[in-house]
Amino acid sequence: MPEAAQDLRLFVTQRCIQSFMYLLATCTHDLHTVGWLNDFIQPITINNYWDEDEDLKPGSEDSFRENDKRLGSKLLNYHGLSALNTTLFPTWDSFFTILLEQPDAVIMIKTPADVGRRVYSEIDIDIEPARLCTRILSVREQIAKEMTGDLKAIANMGQLIFNSYWENTKERRDTKKQTKEGNGLGTVENEESKPVGFQHPSSMYTTFDPTDDAALAPSPLRKGNFDLLYSLITQSAILQLLESEDGVVVGEDVVQNRASQLFLSQFYKDRLLSHFVGSQWYGKGDDFIEELMFGSPIMMPRHECKDRDKGDEGEEEIEESEISKTPPLVVEPMRIAEQILLRRDKLALEWMDIMKAVPSEHTDIRKFQLDRLTGVVKTEPVKIVLEDEFQ
Repeated sequence: MPEAAQDLRLFVTQRCIQSFMYLLATCTHDLHTVGWLNDFIQPITINNYWDEDEDLKPGSEDSFRENDKRLGSKLLNYHGLSALNTTLFPTWDSFFTILLEQPDAVIMIKTPADVGRRVYSEIDIDIEPARLCTRILSVREQIAKEMTGDLKAIANMGQLIFNSYWENTKERRDTKKQTKEGNGLGTVENEESKPVGFQHPSSMYTTFDPTDDAALAPSPLRKGNFDLLYSLITQSAILQLLESEDGVVVGEDVVQNRASQLFLSQFYKDRLLSHFVGSQWYGKGDDFIEELMFGSPIMMPRHECKDRDKGDEGEEEIEESEISKTPPLVVEPMRIAEQILLRRDKLALEWMDIMKAVPSEHTDIRKFQLDRLTGVVKTEPVKIVLEDEFQ
């Protein structure tokens, strides 16, 4: 069975942590708190396309000095799913409950002796998990509010994608015809236009209007949040079709629906690492759909699609003469892509309700946090000594 998609609520928790780290690193330059959070989270990040010291990678435009990278977190430059350690944080709220159980800490920054003594040679930085929890929850609620609007837009993108695809198909035919006939100047074009399946909505969509004074400013990493949400809901729609007992329903023929499911399963497995695992480039959700649309119809023997996963026990052998008389099945990737988009549209409406409920789900966590702030739950502070030149 293909790898499971990340839980939606856990994904929102991951992105609110990354956004909060970005705020600390860029607005207050508090990379020591970022480092403390990173040690607490122990994130799992996977790089598929670049070395650790390579500059050209997603998020490289937000890179920091070498000293900052050492004190910071890989989450500052990570654009991907499933970065949270689910062994430590199996559910979305476990991160906050475990965070509130951590004792207060004081990070004492000491300037190395070879640098020389300064007026600020020793600096104390207070780490209060309860106050960090308050700020992270606020970011999570803002991201959930934005994603509610994002999901509403995604629910209407399926039809837009198909309209764009057929329009581009018409333009590709016109371009090819013009190339064969020449351009009217006595010469023939050597290069045909690069095929484009459809205009990728994941790279164009935004809801923030800078001229609207009443609108809230977007959260940090706004574009990245939408792109990853788009990839996650695309992956989730694919996995729902793969887990369906009815197969990928493209018609009334049950065996053909099963054949379409088998084709999609292999297609997904071949692109799992390059599209959905680890840090990725933008637009991978659209790339998967586009590659599927560009796929050519294939022929599959009918007898190979009948309950392949149930084994051969109790099944009668099919004679070769009967196999030769049975017409093969035609699997059309375009129709499979249509079913993915339809399932994704439906899933987006379900996820909208989940995002709307996020503020109310924070009630118990805020009660625990209030107990911690008022001293009902007491912990002894821990001192951490870090030798570094304070900037």
